[in-house]
Amino acid sequence: MPPLPTELQSSCDALYIYECQQAGLSIGDLEKLSYRQVQMLLDIYSFVHDAIAYADDDEEARKGEQEFWS
Repeated sequence: MPPLPTELQSSCDALYIYECQQAGLSIGDLEKLSYRQVQMLLDIYSFVHDAIAYADDDEEARKGEQEFWS
């Protein structure tokens, strides 16, 4: 594994790297992408993860709304 850039060597940044890895990004990706690009990917990952986690609740809400307006 290549050494981390100096801006990623603190303990706070270790959590950032872990979060990126959970979203499927590697250290190499972090070296190639800008901070803004990484944040956009993390936002997309978070959105998709939430959508999957709450899919059943969303479906129940849609059914309830449909029954209410019927």
